[in-house]
Amino acid sequence: SERTGVTHLVHAWHMQGHHTTKVVLPSADMVRNAQVTQAVQWYLAYTRPLALTLQEMFKVSWPEYYEMYRAAFEAGVWVEDDPGPWLGRAIIWKLQVLPHRDGLDGGPTAIFCLGHFTGGECYLPDLHIKLQYRPGDVLIFLSGDLYHAVGDWKPISGVSTGGITPGRVGNVFFSPADSLCALKGKPSRWSKKTAGGTLPSS
Repeated sequence: SERTGVTHLVHAWHMQGHHTTKVVLPSADMVRNAQVTQAVQWYLAYTRPLALTLQEMFKVSWPEYYEMYRAAFEAGVWVEDDPGPWLGRAIIWKLQVLPHRDGLDGGPTAIFCLGHFTGGECYLPDLHIKLQYRPGDVLIFLSGDLYHAVGDWKPISGVSTGGITPGRVGNVFFSPADSLCALKGKPSRWSKKTAGGTLPSS
């Protein structure tokens, strides 16, 4: 069967089970091995125009959060091809998304989807609303405060010219609250210069 799952590409966050430490490191999915590191750099460069568009949408709709995110990103950025200001991205590959809150996020999250499928509306139960949520739609909201879910979706039959089977791919741009706290007041490229706080600054 085809692989499904979630990939986390985060420039600076606490290792699992180490939220009390001041050290923030790139996620394992960013730097698992040399080939993965190269692939991540290519992906972030390839999607830079998309990230810049989301950046402008965020800057206009949430200006105060944007400035806070931007400062943290400048301190914590690991791969320079990513323009920010979110510290992380999650890629949800062909999974159904049940109601949940992203309780570890530090503020507004941007979400959008890709793929060939039917269904997949966005539900916000706290607000009692259902939104159209198709490829090309973008939602920026407080995902740590509002429960949200994606309605059941079904892949459209067929295979792309690149050999990719149809389905739904979710994309989440977020910044962990702990990372925002750890990076607050830190100078530009602090994470690179100190290995996330494990080494003294020069």
